[in-house]
Amino acid sequence: MDLKRRDFIRTTAVAGTATSLLGSTVIPDIAKAHINPTRLNKKSVIVAGGGIGGLCCAYELMQLGHEVTVLEASGRHGGHVFTGKDGLADGLYVDYGAEHFTRPGYDKCWDYIKQFNLTALPYPRRVDVSRQIDGKFYSEEMLADPEVLKKFGFNQREVNYLSENPWWDLASLYYQPYLDKFTDEYQPFNVGYDQWDTMPMADIFEKDGASATALKFLGGQNTSALFSLWHAAILHLRGVPLSPPDVYRIKGGNQMLTDSFAKHLGNRLKLSCPILSISHGESGVTVTYGEFGEEKELSADYLANCIPLPVFRKIAIEPAFSEDKQYIIDNLSYGTYARVVFQAASEFWLEDNLSINMELEHPDIWSMWRVAEEVDTQRVALMGTGPAGISPLRALAGFKEIYPGKSLNIEQALVKDWPNDSFAPTCERLAFPMGTLTKFWPRLMQPYGRIHFAGSYADNLSWGMEAATRSANRVAQEIDQA
Repeated sequence: MDLKRRDFIRTTAVAGTATSLLGSTVIPDIAKAHINPTRLNKKSVIVAGGGIGGLCCAYELMQLGHEVTVLEASGRHGGHVFTGKDGLADGLYVDYGAEHFTRPGYDKCWDYIKQFNLTALPYPRRVDVSRQIDGKFYSEEMLADPEVLKKFGFNQREVNYLSENPWWDLASLYYQPYLDKFTDEYQPFNVGYDQWDTMPMADIFEKDGASATALKFLGGQNTSALFSLWHAAILHLRGVPLSPPDVYRIKGGNQMLTDSFAKHLGNRLKLSCPILSISHGESGVTVTYGEFGEEKELSADYLANCIPLPVFRKIAIEPAFSEDKQYIIDNLSYGTYARVVFQAASEFWLEDNLSINMELEHPDIWSMWRVAEEVDTQRVALMGTGPAGISPLRALAGFKEIYPGKSLNIEQALVKDWPNDSFAPTCERLAFPMGTLTKFWPRLMQPYGRIHFAGSYADNLSWGMEAATRSANRVAQEIDQA
């Protein structure tokens, strides 16, 4: 028998901390709230980190009438949301981080786009994708051809499914029978699959008849089956595909969103102010931070930590966190990558009758697509992903090596190497190691005394801007109601 939510919260609360296990139905829609400067229970809040999570959280707290100060260590706000123009010609630009948002999905982001009068553009990077498999390029039509699928080695059930559904949706064939047991997207436990946290998802695929070929593409050898099914169930409950084909970006760059938050926050946002230490107790929080070589102190009722945990763990905390909380801070893992950008003289791929939306197998460059299509120039900006530490010339050499046409006319190559960024080196949270879900969930999003946690890692689904804005709203509500 499933635990009711209040019973689950009671049994999973960390001693000495306030519990914050919130479903989407109780995260308030406060995007349209108005600043209330006369509220009687006004609180002071330090927001650590000026990425999208911190800016959004501070904005919502400000709208609710609380006193907010955002301390950002770097000289720019936005964190992993970064639109770049340097090195590109003719007004071209690229989103080095926070590359897109989806519909359906990203409800909070859509609310802010409307609120700030920003323009969302369709982003056809997942349309007509060409995939390199075993050295050969396949179009979407080819990957829906039963004869091609049979030659790969898929079984008949998989061939039938892929003939009618997108290539990227193969996992749904095996996920679907398990998803209806999840009725609360914030509750992965007690639905009948708890024992599967120590079993790899690949074992479930194999048990349910997946072919060797399907197992090759599905992976899951090192991912908890419980975690994988929960992740798929969250999307299922939200009505969002596993890899939504309809993606969007903001005209002028996705940094327009963080710029809008920052504009509204004004001088509440302090740049180049790294936090050095945090002291917290029953009555409040005191932060020591640097500003132009001088150490300063700031005290407040609450701290909202929106700094990625690999950076946050370097800050001295007094008193120390509990063993359970420190385990999360020390062991949470993130994915990261380098962004590769090419500027080309023209749409060269059209001359070769190819799609520029490519998924690649080369070790130095993994994907490629076009950005900034609306800029009025014959030049084009292309973006892709590659491994940490990749140089522009090496990434370009890799692309030249595997590009299947003859009309390549790239005239500039750039790289944003996120893993070497001092302030925002991480992207999205990775799956928890097998057998550890109860150690991370829901503790990673619970406050510890007067310290609260928001960011792309601090929600049930770690989808960049969506998780950051959802967790930011959650924390704003937690502090407001404390």
